[in-house]
Amino acid sequence: MTMMVEAEVKRGDVPGELLRRGSLRGLLRMALEEWTVIALCAMILVRLPNAALPWLYPVVCLVLAGRFHALGVLLHDASHMPLRRKSVLAFAVEVLCGYPVASTIEAMRYHHLRHHRDSGMETDPYFKRGPARPLWWLLNVARGALLVPFWTIRACFGAIALVVPPLRNTYGRVFLQDRTHRDLRKSAELIACARAELAQVIGQAIIVAAIVAWPRPLALGYVIPVTIAGVLSARRLLLEHTYERTTDRRPETIIATTRDNHVDWLGSLLLAPRNVGCHIVHHLHPQVGLEHLPRLRDWYRQQYPEQYPPARTGSSA
Repeated sequence: MTMMVEAEVKRGDVPGELLRRGSLRGLLRMALEEWTVIALCAMILVRLPNAALPWLYPVVCLVLAGRFHALGVLLHDASHMPLRRKSVLAFAVEVLCGYPVASTIEAMRYHHLRHHRDSGMETDPYFKRGPARPLWWLLNVARGALLVPFWTIRACFGAIALVVPPLRNTYGRVFLQDRTHRDLRKSAELIACARAELAQVIGQAIIVAAIVAWPRPLALGYVIPVTIAGVLSARRLLLEHTYERTTDRRPETIIATTRDNHVDWLGSLLLAPRNVGCHIVHHLHPQVGLEHLPRLRDWYRQQYPEQYPPARTGSSA
């Protein structure tokens, strides 16, 4: 049974200036910042002497992994925005942030918003079962290495499911992590996800063609770093929750079962980039832009010092 903090937490008391939403322009700016670093790292790799590769590559690789991790976080923020249609700006954010990690805004929105709505419940697509022992941690973190390949297959499968309706239930349950057990063949939301996969397939084809054409530089500059980014993302996901079953969506329940993690410089660089480590306030106010979460977290820590738990820094925290 979930332990609840006793004092009532009132989300309505938060000052309005702390509840600022993100914007597509802001996400595009941040994406270009990340791509600037990626481009600089690519230039370093191109000019790096073979003799220096064993010494300097691990550093460059980790910086790249952190940037691809950050791109996934920015795509995640776009999924929280109430986008009625995919504008040119939204598509630009999707191409820059989503395609490198093999996802779309629609796909991210499908499983991620369900996680927010049903966190800890039977229908939570991110819930991890089993006791949090070392082997449990190792297996759940290691499977992050398969994240980008799995999502690449999802894009192809979804594009096929768009024209082959019997495949839509598999597409939704396996690749979009739907836990409702409903018939999804006529789901407008799922069909929109499948339609978005068409452009994603083209993007993935271009990436695969580039890897075939330039295997060594793309392996060093993309395949290895993005694989590490998947592992980092899986690790962060484990740190973000206590994985106890919940039965309600009260703020006290969110605080009791959600955890901040890596809110220091190392988080910004690699482990929880773009303030995604401020995870409790992100769940309390999911439409607040990532750039505004630190101030919101400070307010909650000041108002509820006994209830608000310290940030995690590792699996033993």
